[in-house]
Amino acid sequence: MPAGTGFARQKTDPVWVCTHRSGISRPGMKKESTMTKRVLMIALGITVANAVTASAATPEELEATIGKLEQRIEQQDKRIAELEAAPDRLKDQQSHREAIREVLKGMNEDAQKRSEMPGWLENLKFYGDLRLRYQGDFSDWGSTSDSERKDRNRARFRLRVGAEKTWLEDQLEVGFRIATGESSDPTSTNQSMTGNFSKKDVWLDLAYARYAPKAVKGFSITGGKMKNPWLMNEIFMDSDINPEGFWAEYKAPPIGPVEPFVGAGHFVLMERAGTSSPAHDTIMYGYQAGLAWKAAKDVKYTFATYYQDYDHFDDSGALARGNDSPLTRVPDFGVIGLTNKLDFKAGKLPMSVFFDWARNCREADSTSKYEDDKNAYFAGIKIGENKKKGDWSAKYIYAILGANSLPGTFTDADFGFANRRGHVLRGEYNILDNLTAGVTLFLTEPIFSPTTTSGSSAFEDKTTTVQVDLVWKF
Repeated sequence: MPAGTGFARQKTDPVWVCTHRSGISRPGMKKESTMTKRVLMIALGITVANAVTASAATPEELEATIGKLEQRIEQQDKRIAELEAAPDRLKDQQSHREAIREVLKGMNEDAQKRSEMPGWLENLKFYGDLRLRYQGDFSDWGSTSDSERKDRNRARFRLRVGAEKTWLEDQLEVGFRIATGESSDPTSTNQSMTGNFSKKDVWLDLAYARYAPKAVKGFSITGGKMKNPWLMNEIFMDSDINPEGFWAEYKAPPIGPVEPFVGAGHFVLMERAGTSSPAHDTIMYGYQAGLAWKAAKDVKYTFATYYQDYDHFDDSGALARGNDSPLTRVPDFGVIGLTNKLDFKAGKLPMSVFFDWARNCREADSTSKYEDDKNAYFAGIKIGENKKKGDWSAKYIYAILGANSLPGTFTDADFGFANRRGHVLRGEYNILDNLTAGVTLFLTEPIFSPTTTSGSSAFEDKTTTVQVDLVWKF
């Protein structure tokens, strides 16, 4: 062989082996090599020997070939080392995962302990709403020369916050709600923005307990200051009215598509025995019966009849607000009423039509133009609903409230109490699921022009009221 080739013939080995820079020798010379490496070296040696015998390669070509073989062997060495170390790495990774699991388990247990609430907080729900309103009241007083009756533009707000808690698998419920308001007027929770940044009053709006035993399914009894249990429209009884007393009702099991219900109550308007000027207590006894008939998949008809017996109403101290002169109060009211509502869908659009009637069956004022005005009527239609973002609704109402038909002090304040007739238009749109924008327009006038404008009602002539609202629910 030429000098400097770096190859030597071993007498005992039938193949050429490399003793060049690579440091590779015959298999078996390095005890620490694996069987895989030995097989690879033998294969490479055979390849080189075949290449040498097949052609007379130059030293430079051999040098290049050997360099490539060295690189390949180094790569194989690294791969072999990685494979040999893989089990250890997997074991380390598994140990690391177990450690992470233990840490997360501890964090979860700690979070659960922190989130545990006292037992009295279970089944407790808070709720509320905030309403911002612009209200404009514009009047045409005709020949009335009362300088105090001027158009008004007001910024107003209403805040209500309440809570409900249940026990005994929802058999017992206790709730309360507080609300803003400029006075103790039962027909309003609005607060006007005025008073040189003064603090505003908050009133107790609801405080009640309800028991609905499972042993008598459908029966419940409620006591305290409660939500209005009557199926009356918002004109006959203002939506802010929350009566005080006791109410029991029973919803009977369905008879086919019909669900009957009955109710009765005892409500206290004024307790006078302990006052400086004792008089009769004013009590309202109420009764109601009706049914809900699901006539078809998207068709439901609700009917109710009720009777409200106001005992010694003239001793209540309540403002007449449209009743009689209008300062003189009707001695007693015995109001019988009918409520009718039909809910259905026009395609996918929810719709409702309604008609209510009420009449005072008791003694009326002797003033000639008021004494026979004992009937009240309410009719309208609603299209759409407001449940989620993008929902809208529109509503139209026409109502007539005779001067002696209903206690004026409890009828809708924005409509103008009793002795009024007119139109109500309302539109609402859900900007978000819990944010609604709305516009309401009241166009009303008195049925009979009163002989005086002092003290009894803020609406004694043609009045236009505009309300623009933003309502957040939480």
